[in-house]
Amino acid sequence: MSGSPVRVLMVCTGNICRSPMMERILRAAAEERGLQIAVTSAGTRAHEGDSMTAFAAATLTDHGLDAGGFHATPLTEALITAADLVVTATREHRAHVVGLVPGAVRRTFTLLELARIASSAPPPPESETGAGRARLRDAVAWAAQMRGSVPRPADGADDLDDPLGAPLEDYRARAETITGAVEQIVPFLFGPLLEGQAG
Repeated sequence: MSGSPVRVLMVCTGNICRSPMMERILRAAAEERGLQIAVTSAGTRAHEGDSMTAFAAATLTDHGLDAGGFHATPLTEALITAADLVVTATREHRAHVVGLVPGAVRRTFTLLELARIASSAPPPPESETGAGRARLRDAVAWAAQMRGSVPRPADGADDLDDPLGAPLEDYRARAETITGAVEQIVPFLFGPLLEGQAG
């Protein structure tokens, strides 16, 4: 995959629980496929430089993922504008992103919404624009087109609940949900894993 890396931005509230786990789990899945994806995260109410919670770090470590070197980042218009895809923890976060940058509406999804589309919609048409960023943009455009065409959850929710203040088991449950969603999203966006592609 040549050219500049695809840019994916993960968003939650404080950028210390859900979005750091989303960031590191997606980054690991991308690295396994040899994909050039710059995965970052930010929070709608984040305090610059905060560490992820100890339970979030422990959960990532338990999954064999790197939890080091993380510092919280406040969400800005510039971060949204630079991203090829914005993935949020909840519908409220998605609304916040679109409120800051209305033009991002068709490339902003909640994590569970995008996973639901990936699992239910037809696969994106074969990209005529190659790989990498162009392929992702084609897939994201297809996901936006399919947004209203796939079944919605019975409760109407596509939100990943905040584990802040909850026990470690809640963090582990969120990590399992994130991992399952990422396993659906990555093939949808980048195509099936080819033989010999896993690192």
